[in-house]
Amino acid sequence: MARNRVALGIAGLEAEPGDHICALFSGDQERDQILIPFLRVGLASGDKCICVVDGTDPGEIVAALGPAGQVAASGKQLEVIRSRDMYLRSGRFLADEVIGTWKAVIADAMYAGQFDVVRAAETWSRRDVVPDLNELLMLESEMNQYLPLFPQVIVCLYDIDRFGGGALINLVKTHPRMLVGGVVIENPYLLTPDEVLIKEVLREA
Repeated sequence: MARNRVALGIAGLEAEPGDHICALFSGDQERDQILIPFLRVGLASGDKCICVVDGTDPGEIVAALGPAGQVAASGKQLEVIRSRDMYLRSGRFLADEVIGTWKAVIADAMYAGQFDVVRAAETWSRRDVVPDLNELLMLESEMNQYLPLFPQVIVCLYDIDRFGGGALINLVKTHPRMLVGGVVIENPYLLTPDEVLIKEVLREA
């Protein structure tokens, strides 16, 4: 039976299945202060853990998780994927294709019947993959339509040193919840997919 609450591994924080959370970081050390506890508590809870990492070798993330990470990676519980292998399968970053890939990965994990919860983390640093920002904005917004379909939690981590202020403001607006100062808060500036689309049409007109 799926759990009603999902521990984030950070200061006793919890999320709800279907949550789409934005977190900002500066540099790999700050990223790992969020990412590694999130994955570690997932492994301990028996969750399916998926990490898409940009600018870092997947082996480094597995190693940071210690023996439990190595065991989980050799089985089916943990997948650490280089961002270009996840997002550039057709050679281009396209929001619709990425959503399709996510749906397939999550569906495979859930239909296998082995896991009650899927937790995923995406790290964005614009190193391995430099996405078109309009496509990335649409991807994050469309995620809000897709996430409630399965018992899953996704944390999107953005490197503030690699994204411009305007881009970050827009990306933050596509996430219903934010991890700020060790607290998960509701985002009062959330945009729906339709609002994002209208905004981009007006901007390009």
